[in-house]
Amino acid sequence: MNRFILTAALVAKEALRYTPAGVPVIECLLEHSGEVQEADQPRQVRMSLEAIAIGSVHQQLDRIALGKVVRFEGFLAHKTLRSQRLVFHITHIEL
Repeated sequence: MNRFILTAALVAKEALRYTPAGVPVIECLLEHSGEVQEADQPRQVRMSLEAIAIGSVHQQLDRIALGKVVRFEGFLAHKTLRSQRLVFHITHIEL
């Protein structure tokens, strides 16, 4: 199962665009920082992640102010068929 859940701050978002099929798309950048347990030891984690909201979820993303921390759910996939870069596809946002 490819399911990804991340609590992160929205730090950048592109202007709304549409696919050739007319589906709304917003690309954005998320930043997460926090502490997790790994091998029974605390570990500090800081990361940035490219993300994309396609379809109706774009409306929620568009209303989030930059810097606001929210919970994002979705899945990871390659950016394009020829790219190895992963992008977080947001399917649900919990404010």
